[in-house]
This record gives sequence, C-alpha cells and structure tokens, in this order.
Amino acid sequence: MKRAFPRPEDIEAMAAHAERDYPHECCGVVLGKRGEPSRNEVRPCRNIQEEMRRRDPGSFQRGADAGYFMDPKDLRDAFLDAAKRGLALIGFYHSHPEHGAYWSQEDHRAAMWAGADEPSYPDAFNVVISVIDGKAKGHAVFTWDEKARRFMDNG
Repeated sequence: MKRAFPRPEDIEAMAAHAERDYPHECCGVVLGKRGEPSRNEVRPCRNIQEEMRRRDPGSFQRGADAGYFMDPKDLRDAFLDAAKRGLALIGFYHSHPEHGAYWSQEDHRAAMWAGADEPSYPDAFNVVISVIDGKAKGHAVFTWDEKARRFMDNG
C-alpha cells in the first residue's frame, strides 16, 4: 500500500493552526484517500490537555504548552465524516511551541498502542510543526519504519 504524505497546502493549514493555538500545542488529523492527494483535508482538533490536567493532575502532568490530548469528540466526528465520504485517517499533526520539529519520547509514547511495540496507526504520517515566538518556523514529517521498528524523519 502506498503511503500518503501531506501536500504543501496541508502543511500551511497546520502551521496556521499552530500559530492560532500558540503558546499551546495544537493538534489535529488529516483525512484523505491514498493515491488521491487532492482529497486531503486538514482537520484541527481541540487540545483538551489543560482540562485533563485539572481532572487528573497525576496522570496529566504537562500543560497544554508542552503536551496535547486530542478531544475524543473531534476525533469521533472526523472518523464519522471520513466514513460517510469514503475517506480515511491518513495523518496526525501537532506543534512544539518554542521547540524544534523533532520526534520526542512523548510523541513516540502517544503514537504507540499502550505497552506495545507498534503504533496505533502504522500507515499514518505524523507532522510536527515548530513554533517560535508565535510563528511557524519549520516542520518535520515522521513515518513508521517497520523494519527499523521506529519513526523516521521524512524531511
């Protein structure tokens, strides 16, 4: 199966979302159809990290400036809409306020099945947007490499 990748206009939409949500991390998904990049849709999701932290500070120690928890209702709506329209979830994105676009240990943990050695969505791309002083400064695209058993930077 051919892997989908974000288009330049997808990255622009993600960067705009990251700038709007600064100084907090933004998060979202990309819906689309493999082999038909013109159907890609960037779907911003609400970062409810601060709400989760207030409810359970022991489990959610980071604030929204250093972490995200994608609103499950936004995810549900994206999945339902995708199913109605013959689309699929092809990617995820989030921002790193005041940090570079790198794959962190926390990013890795969040992408994996709980306690497993494989990601929940091995065919999805993951975009990290760097935001410095409120402006998107770069991005990186990571994909799962089955042989290496890790996420690789695809530039």
